[in-house]
Amino acid sequence: MTQPLPDIENLVPHSGSMRLIDRLVEASDMHAVGEVLISAASNFYAEGRGVPAYVGLEYMAQTVAAYDGAKRLATGEAPAIGFLLGTRRYAADRSYFVPGDLLSIRIDMVFNDGGMASFDCAIAVNGMPSVAATLNVFRPQPGESIPTETPA
Repeated sequence: MTQPLPDIENLVPHSGSMRLIDRLVEASDMHAVGEVLISAASNFYAEGRGVPAYVGLEYMAQTVAAYDGAKRLATGEAPAIGFLLGTRRYAADRSYFVPGDLLSIRIDMVFNDGGMASFDCAIAVNGMPSVAATLNVFRPQPGESIPTETPA
C-alpha cells in the first residue's frame, strides 16, 4: 500500500467518541503504525492522572482495524467490522498515558488465515517502548453471518 493513507474516519468503522486513534501514518502488507496524541480531551481521560494504560489495548485493536480498512480500500472494498477475540501478554511500563504523550502504535501480522489473524503490537510513548501485547482478531468473510444472539 504505497498510496497516501486516507483519513482515519474512512478506515475504522468506529465513529464519534469511540474512534480513539487519531491517524494511520504507515501501512504495508504486514504491518501498520497508528498515532494518538493524549490530551485532557482524550476519551477515558482521568483528571490529574491521564488515560489508563489498559486503554492501549483498544488503541492496538483500532490500529489493526485501520490496517484492515486501508487494505480493503486499496482493493475497492469498504472497511468492515471485526472482533477482538483476546490478547496475550499485555505489559505496560506505566499506569497512565499523560497529556502531551505521543503514542505510536505498531502492529505486525504474525498469522492470517482468512478471517482469523494474530498481531504482535507495541506502543512507543514519545519514541520510547512502553507497551507490548499480542492480539487475536476475527473478521467475518463477505457473506458470512454474524451471530446476534447467544444460543440458549
